[in-house]
Amino acid sequence: MEPRLPTAATLSDWLRRSGTLPNGAVAHVHIDLTHKTAISRLVFLTATYTPDAPPDLPRRLVVKSPLVQPSVYSESEFYREVAPRFASPPLPTCHAVVDDGSGILVLEDLRATHDHPPWPIPPSREQSEAAVDVLARVHAACWESSTLGNTIGQPHTVQSLTSMVQGIVKNLSPFMDAFGDALTAEARQVYERVFSSSLKPWLRLTDSRALTIIHGDAHTWNFLFPRSGSGAAYLIDWQLWHIDVGARDLAYFMALHWYPGRRRELELPLLRRYHEALQADGIANYTFDDLLLDYRRCVVRNLTIPIILWSRGLNPEAWWHRLECALSAYRDLECDELL
Repeated sequence: MEPRLPTAATLSDWLRRSGTLPNGAVAHVHIDLTHKTAISRLVFLTATYTPDAPPDLPRRLVVKSPLVQPSVYSESEFYREVAPRFASPPLPTCHAVVDDGSGILVLEDLRATHDHPPWPIPPSREQSEAAVDVLARVHAACWESSTLGNTIGQPHTVQSLTSMVQGIVKNLSPFMDAFGDALTAEARQVYERVFSSSLKPWLRLTDSRALTIIHGDAHTWNFLFPRSGSGAAYLIDWQLWHIDVGARDLAYFMALHWYPGRRRELELPLLRRYHEALQADGIANYTFDDLLLDYRRCVVRNLTIPIILWSRGLNPEAWWHRLECALSAYRDLECDELL
C-alpha cells in the first residue's frame, strides 16, 4: 500500500517534530509533481505557511517515501545519524526525518537551480570534477572514523563478505546461460576467474585502513549539478550507503558507466583530483598508489553489478552497457593480477 499524499496537517506535524517549524503551521500544500521509482515515491510540493510562522521557512519541498524495505541500511537512518556531519551542499537539506517507522524524509527541492544530464549522456568534464569534489568531501568527513562499524554501520568480516559474494555467484551460471554467445568467451572466462578466486578485492574491506562512509550508488544521475554552470554539486538518493573504501564510489561513477574512450581520457586526472582533495582535507596517510590499487580492486567488484541487476528482473537496457564498461575497465587496468 502506497503512502498517502502529504496534507498541510501532516507536513506541519513532521516539520514541527524536527524543529524546522518552531511556531505557526503549514496552511496549504500544493502538489506540483509525483514521481515513482522502483523503490520510492517522490512528492514535489509547494508549502504555504500561516502568518505566525517564521518568514524564512522552505516553500519548495520534496517528500520521499520508501516503497520497499531496505536490505541493510535505510536512507532515513543516513539522514538521522550520518548527514549531520555534512553541510548543504554536498547534501540536500533534510527538513524532517519522520520517526514513525515509515522512513519518510522531507528534503529541499533543488530542481529550480540544479539538474543532471539526461540518461545516458555522460557528465561534462566540469561536472565530473564537481562530482569527484563532492565524493572527496563526503569521504574525508568519515575517513577512518572510530564510529564506523560501532555506532554507524556494520563491520565487515571474512564471513560476511564471502557470504555476500556467494549470494551473487549463485546467479552466475543462469546469467551466462541466459545470453548464450551474446556473452563473449572472453567475458565468460573473466567471470569464471574472478568468482573462482580467493576474493581478495572484497576481503580488502576487513582492513580498516581508509574505510569511510560511501554513497554506494554514485552514478551521474544521483548528482545534481548547478544549472548556471558554476557552484557546488549535490549528491542525492542515499538508500545504498555503507562502509567501504572511497574508491568504490569512484569506480562506480567512472568504470561502471563510462565507455572506454571517455574513461581513458578522464580516469587518471579525476583520480588525482580526488586524491589532492583528500590531502587538502587533512588525509595524509593514503598515497596515490594506495588509491589506484583500491580503485582497481573496485573495478573487479563492479563485475557483480550486471548480475545483481539481471537477477532482479531488470531489462538489459538497465545493465548491458554497464557489463561492457566493467569488462573493458577490468582489461585496461590489468585486474587479473589482483585476484
